[in-house]
Amino acid sequence: MIRKGEMDMEQKYHKLQMPQFITGRGSISFFATLGKKRIGVICGGRSLNDELKVKIERLAEAAGAELCYLTQIRNEPYVEDIFRCMDDVRKFNPDMFLAIGGGSVMDTAKAIHLFYENPEMTFEEALVPFQLPPLGKKAILVAAPTTSGTGAEATTCGVFIDSVTREKKIILDHKLLPHYAILDANLTDSMPSSVTSATGMDALTHAIEAATAVNASAMVRVMAMEAAVDILENLEIVVSDGEMTERKKDAREKMHVAAGLAGVAITNCCTGIAHSYAHMGPAYSFAHGSVCGLMLPYSMKYVGIHPAYVTISKRLGYRGSDRELTQALIDHIFALMKNLNMKTTFKEFGISRDRYMEDAKVWAKISLEQFPTVVSPAEMTFEKGLTYYEEVFDGVYPVV
Repeated sequence: MIRKGEMDMEQKYHKLQMPQFITGRGSISFFATLGKKRIGVICGGRSLNDELKVKIERLAEAAGAELCYLTQIRNEPYVEDIFRCMDDVRKFNPDMFLAIGGGSVMDTAKAIHLFYENPEMTFEEALVPFQLPPLGKKAILVAAPTTSGTGAEATTCGVFIDSVTREKKIILDHKLLPHYAILDANLTDSMPSSVTSATGMDALTHAIEAATAVNASAMVRVMAMEAAVDILENLEIVVSDGEMTERKKDAREKMHVAAGLAGVAITNCCTGIAHSYAHMGPAYSFAHGSVCGLMLPYSMKYVGIHPAYVTISKRLGYRGSDRELTQALIDHIFALMKNLNMKTTFKEFGISRDRYMEDAKVWAKISLEQFPTVVSPAEMTFEKGLTYYEEVFDGVYPVV
């Protein structure tokens, strides 16, 4: 296990890893300007509505490109989802992959791109971190997210579930980054409120955890804090009922950009203990964003008073000592979740406390080994991990 003290903190430079961003409402049309002629579409079950489908097909036709729908991803991706369509992919022989959907779609597209260009590679070989070959010789990857949450259009990993063991398998390398990330807020306007809330809290967790990660550069911290403030100021507006006013449209665009920036931030440092301890998501089939968002304010107690918390709190208009500002940010996040009608304890999910705490003994152990724990300012132990799980289940309000 890598300890915080063993990390190379003497590095004198930081290279920012990110795709080329294309922003603005209507920017989905950008994909048709790249001169590619065989475009393989990877999409989500609900992400490609009839209107968007017609628009993409017309844009491709006008550009003289052939379009092929390769696969739809309707859930968190399984390992077999990658290979199920590979025969069709190779038969079509695309020079562009266009991924339209949420994080599961983005992750699957990255893996399909990898194995399309490297047909002899096994999945096990791909699991070795930062050892992948360069991509782009046969095709480019263009990612157009339809949710403002995972930031997967800007991350260097793909997360997949082993359908037998239910374990998460991670492919990790900067070479997985999409070549272009299109942040078109028009693609998010039809998102249900529940999905908007869950993915928004996921993005907020990315931003706040990246801002506190011990390996974050000055640029990443600035980016992460800006993303956090934009999400905190706009998420409730986006979820509010009523017609699509100019105010709501503007809020949606700010949310969409903030989620992308939060994705860049975690790509260039990491997340924190709200993510590394979030094992109840895959274990009980709970939405990833809802789980991480719920755990976030409880995790902040273990990080303690932090300059990033203080800065974000001041940006939201709070005043006081560093301790008071940190507490104000925790209180603000709890209030936001309640206003979004989100659960704030795991007890509310209706699961057995005995089973949960038994599982927590395993989770508290394996979480110590995970990199987000290593780069978090929180000094975790097995015992602290168990207490953390207990507090999140029972709703013991975090006080710094």
